[in-house]
Order: sequence, then C-alpha cells, then structure tokens
Amino acid sequence: MRICMLLNAVYPTDIRLAKEVESLAAAGHTVYILSEAGEGLPDREEVGSATVVRRPFQEAYEGLDGVVAGARTLATGVVDSWMRALDELVPAEGIEAIHAHDLPMVHTAIAAGDRHDLPVVADLHENWPEAIKQYRRGDSLAAFTNLRYTARRFTRPLFRWKRIERDAVRRADRVIAVTEEAADHYVDDCGADRSKVDIVPNYVSLDTFDGAELRDVGFEDDFVISYVGTLGGPHRGLDAVVRAMPAVVERVPNAHLVVVGNGEEYRRRLESIVAALGVEEHVTFTGRVPFEEVPSYIHASDVCLVPHQSTGHTETTVPHKLFQYMAMSRPVVVTDVEPLRRFVQDADAGLVVRAGDPAGFALSFVELATDDERRRRLGENGRRAVEDRFSWADAGDALCECYRKLGGDEKSSRRDTELSTV
Repeated sequence: MRICMLLNAVYPTDIRLAKEVESLAAAGHTVYILSEAGEGLPDREEVGSATVVRRPFQEAYEGLDGVVAGARTLATGVVDSWMRALDELVPAEGIEAIHAHDLPMVHTAIAAGDRHDLPVVADLHENWPEAIKQYRRGDSLAAFTNLRYTARRFTRPLFRWKRIERDAVRRADRVIAVTEEAADHYVDDCGADRSKVDIVPNYVSLDTFDGAELRDVGFEDDFVISYVGTLGGPHRGLDAVVRAMPAVVERVPNAHLVVVGNGEEYRRRLESIVAALGVEEHVTFTGRVPFEEVPSYIHASDVCLVPHQSTGHTETTVPHKLFQYMAMSRPVVVTDVEPLRRFVQDADAGLVVRAGDPAGFALSFVELATDDERRRRLGENGRRAVEDRFSWADAGDALCECYRKLGGDEKSSRRDTELSTV
C-alpha cells in the first residue's frame, strides 16, 4: 500500500514516526511523509525508508489572506494549504491511504480521504484535549501577549477539542492508540467502534540502544537518579522528586539527581525549589541533549524516573522513556498513574510510588541505593520484558496488522456523511 503520513511538524523530528516508517517499509508498504518545511531542508528527499515532501504550510496564515484561512480552519478543522498539497501528491504518487499523526491533522485527512476516496488512519499518540488542558494550566500571563496563541485558545476551548476528538475517532477508518487505557477512552468516552481501534505502544527499538556509542557523562562516584525528557510542566511530577532529595542525601550522601531535558519555565521553578532546600550540589539540570547522547545518561544512572502526576493525559499514555530505561537494564521508579503502574508491575522492573509524595520517593531511592542485588534484579527484569514483550518489533507488528485490516475492511460509513463543522 502507498501511504501518505501527515505530520504537522518538521520531519525528521519524531522518533515514533521514524519507527513506524521502517516497520511499514519492511512489510512492503511505500511511505511518504508530508511535513512542514524546515530551514535548509529540501522540498523533497529520502529519509530512511520514507520519501519526505515538505511545504511551507505556516505561510498560509500570514497577512490578511492568512486571517481568512485561519478562520476557515477554526470553523471546519480542515487546513486548506494541506488539502492543496494532498490534491497534488495523492494522484501524482498513487497514494492509497492517508495516515494522520495526532488529532489536529485528522479532519484534514478525513476531508482528503473523502475527496479522493481513500481510507484514513488516525494515529493518536496522546489524549490531545487532556494534554492541552494540562499545558494550559501552566500558562503565564506572558503567553497571552502572543495574539495568535490567544486567538487559538479562545476559539478552541477544551469542550470543542473534545467534540473534535469524538468526531475524528468515529469517522476515521482506523484509530491507533498507544495504551489499553487510551483505547478504552476512545471507545467508552468518544464512541469509537472498538473493532477499528488498534493499540501500537511507544515501545523502543532495541537496536537503537544496544548499538549506542556510550560516552562518559560524569557522576562516576555518585548514586545517580535520572529523569530524561521534556520539562513540560508540573504534571511531570519532578517537584516531589526534588523535595525528596534532602531526606535521600541524609541517608545516601552521594545521591545525585540528574534531569536531562529542556523546558525553561518549569526548570526555573524546580531550580528555585532546589535552592530553597539547599541541595544544589546534589541536583544537575543538563538542558536538552541530542538523542544520541540519551543512552549515555541512562547508562550512567543507578535508578531512572517517570514521576508523572495523575491527569487525564498521563492516565491514557506511557512515554518512550520508560521502555528506554528498561532496555538499558535500569530499575525504574514510577508513580501510580495506571499505565506506568501496570507496565512496571507486570515486568517487576521497579517500584511504584504515590504521585506527588516526596516521602515515598525518598524511601524508594534509599531502598534501591542500599540494595545492589535488588537494583540488578529489577533492571534485568525490565530488560527481559523489553526483549520478550515490549520491543518495537511487537509494536511494529501491531501497526502492520492495522494496515492489513485496513486493506480488508469495507470503507467506513463516514463516506456518506458530510464533513461536520467542528
């Protein structure tokens, strides 16, 4: 099948999409990625097993014409500039299916599918309305000085995003979720047909980590507790981890928390807590590092973290980092957010702490710091689980099965429905 993936970002930037491309290509599919233009990048090139076609879609929103285009998008969810690109690409390349990455692209994909009589896959990496809800909670007043952002926020309130989500999952030919909890959400809360929902988890490619070139990142004499990922806001749960550090250092004097990732506003908040607690010598913020350096930081760690708070978003997804940690045989400490708890307890790969509980984090870190054998066993269990059940090879098979079903399905009844106003 000749598949066109829609990515409202510059490719290559998306780890999950890259893995999907390779799995589909290995199964005999031909993949095109239609993405945003990037400075210094060609309009068309081969990246891995995909043909990437880039267009300056954001330019469509510039000037007075851009205001009109933006209004149409807000009213329908369909982006005219992407539709024009698809009208050109679909017949030129013989596209047979459209694969939309994340909710904002699904209605454009459905409109193009209707126009060209093609099936549509809605690949929903996360619970988009709940993700927006948690990120908006952290907005500062400065965010509202951006007029375009302010307009989007007030014209796309959360109830409207939820309506968009319900419409999208009901009308797409297939829906991809990343966890069982997300699949339940799309079925129970949004009305999706369960027979058309596939689960393709955020598992890791073992080759990426087994073949990684490791470098010395320091901290050789420390008991390293690490977090790797975006500092996207308080829902990341690192406040409680930082507040646990005085109690940890009291029992484990060489304990060192290493936070690998970016996010200026939340980082400043965490740094202020670190300073107030007087543990500056025991906490390091590295900022963003290239992905190829991530294995080195995980390798340097004794314990790795996913301390998420419980939100509608975190309760329906699970991050790549969990499986990255496990792939490198590192014991993990996670919170009792359901997908995290389920994976870690199923693999017996670490400890589960109540979300937002500094005392619970401190106890877990001290327990692991003082029991080398337990750390080793939990780390080995995690690695074994990734090898046996949680590797991208399994997720890639699930993705290819989605396309096998797509090729055999009758076209959705949504073909008889006009595109709704969202």
